[in-house]
Amino acid sequence: MPNFSSVPPSDVRHPGYRLVRTPSNRPLRGIVLSENMVGCPTHYVSNRTVPCERPNCDACQNGIGWRWHGYVLTLLDPTNESVIFECTATAAENFANYHKRYGTTRGCFFQATRLNGKTNGRVIIQTKPADLTKVTLPKPQDLVKLLCHIWNVAPNQAEQADSMNKPPHGNIVLDRTRPEMVPLEPTYQELTDIPTVGELLKANGRKPKIHVE
Repeated sequence: MPNFSSVPPSDVRHPGYRLVRTPSNRPLRGIVLSENMVGCPTHYVSNRTVPCERPNCDACQNGIGWRWHGYVLTLLDPTNESVIFECTATAAENFANYHKRYGTTRGCFFQATRLNGKTNGRVIIQTKPADLTKVTLPKPQDLVKLLCHIWNVAPNQAEQADSMNKPPHGNIVLDRTRPEMVPLEPTYQELTDIPTVGELLKANGRKPKIHVE
């Protein structure tokens, strides 16, 4: 016999989470619920993003390139829907900087905008601390487990990669930090090594012309 009630249960443990990206026609605003961003290399296969499963990755073996994507649990503004927000490594830079400054991404209000109004346009993310006097943030779920559920990956594989802070010898590669981006060392040429115009002309068998003004 069904049990009817006038209020929803308070112990819902597995709510559904949509995976959302920045739309092309309007900004996306929300407050981050996660303590930190989660990211991993991904492939775009059959019109959907899937995790790279190196070293035994079918997408890699088929020559499909990979891109790093970052994910944060987000409370959308103004609907207050809890979702998983996805962004590229470049767009996620501000989340990383925010965490470095405040020690957490939870409570970070952000606005994501896609340039040029194109579906694949570059995403710009602006961040600032949210006014938490006007909103109560729900307790965040385990983001890694939620992503594993979406991707149909065993959570213990992702947990191994996270706890060991290195790729596992099995499937998914997930970690809580963005890959370190090492800047190229600038190289300089000594001024004494740069030939003069006269030397260049002499090497070509031509005499330099002297202009007198």
